[in-house]
Amino acid sequence: ELEPKVPTCSPSSVGGKVETQYLGGSDIVKGGEITVIQYGNSGGNACGPPAKVRGSLIYRNGHPIVDDENNFPDGSEVTFNCIESIMGEKTTWKIICEDGSWIGRSLNCDTDDIAGTQIINNNSTCIFRNQEPNVISFFNDQQIREEVVEFPAGAILISRCVDIGKFAMIGPNKRRCMGGEWDGVKPACFGLNQANDYSMEKPPTILFRHQLGPIAQSNEGKLIVYPGTILHMECLWIRRFGNPKWTISHDYRKYPEGWSTDPGRDPQLEYRLSIFHASKDDSGLFTCVTPARYTHSVEIEVKAIHCPVVPQRRGLTVNTQSTKMNTRLKFSCINGNALIGAPEVVCLPSGNWSSPFPICEKVHCDNPNAPENGYIQGTGPYKAGDVVQINCNPDYMMEGQPIIACQENSRWSGKMPKCKLSIIP
Repeated sequence: ELEPKVPTCSPSSVGGKVETQYLGGSDIVKGGEITVIQYGNSGGNACGPPAKVRGSLIYRNGHPIVDDENNFPDGSEVTFNCIESIMGEKTTWKIICEDGSWIGRSLNCDTDDIAGTQIINNNSTCIFRNQEPNVISFFNDQQIREEVVEFPAGAILISRCVDIGKFAMIGPNKRRCMGGEWDGVKPACFGLNQANDYSMEKPPTILFRHQLGPIAQSNEGKLIVYPGTILHMECLWIRRFGNPKWTISHDYRKYPEGWSTDPGRDPQLEYRLSIFHASKDDSGLFTCVTPARYTHSVEIEVKAIHCPVVPQRRGLTVNTQSTKMNTRLKFSCINGNALIGAPEVVCLPSGNWSSPFPICEKVHCDNPNAPENGYIQGTGPYKAGDVVQINCNPDYMMEGQPIIACQENSRWSGKMPKCKLSIIP
């Protein structure tokens, strides 16, 4: 007679020791449920196990990672969960495996250590390293272009992806210098399906095309659209695998959508939604959802952005008086005066000009000293653009250029020629 064994239940490993190795992290989410999206294998290289962070538990697909998990396919998303502190706060962040590398950075769960450091170094400066690919950052509405910059305590940086339709950001878009460190985690941007051979297991790329008005990306990562503009947003998806769909955060009106049929467009790849003659009520979140249920969203703000009126300055001329967003002003000076400042400025989506306006000033060069055994034709004062001719005395031969010019930096061009005695054979 057969007697089956009685089944037993053993405690799960939640809360147990998780032996992993950490390589990076993602955005911070305080409290709430832990949700994990498994992108699946899109053909890229797998990642090794992520490393542990002291005081945290690590999950994949909502389940704790166990010691023997060593293979994480391309697109895997892992969630870190800091064990609750004495104040009851809970912090989580995520990392994504992309072609063999973890995208994102770690958050320290040792809150006591962080607080102590901030008290000691409350007024310390922070070093910003501008090295994250496809991420651009701003300070006081100016893009940071240097590789390494030191900022004062309290400084706030705003970041976004270089193209909000082609990349998605993980991590916060705003960070503050506190106690010699940047709060939160450093943001990162990863490429969408266009950068991955239109993989079905990547979020979709969105392209922007516009008519009758300007569009621009704000520092915070919104798409600013000038009222009256016609905007086409094209979600990239291989047509033979089904139709994507667009979802909108409001029901202001019905938007036409379908496969693009315009000349030069690809009807087998570009699924379009169009906003005709945009108005303020069109503002909202527009999301493309693929048949594989991957999504990418763009927040649109319809707003008439204008920069301050161009002031009248003596001797300064400008190519246009328009102040509309994206307008590019080009400056020049009359009467041979020198332009001091930026020769071009652009109206930013923040409503500020990209640089202060230049001024025109008269520039003078000091009287040049004649070379030995030579003389100068003409007398000063010399202003920018003036030229001077140098001659040598009889029986002397010139070595160098006979003409120099007064430049806008108040310096003479080139070197003063020399006069050398002619050798008669």
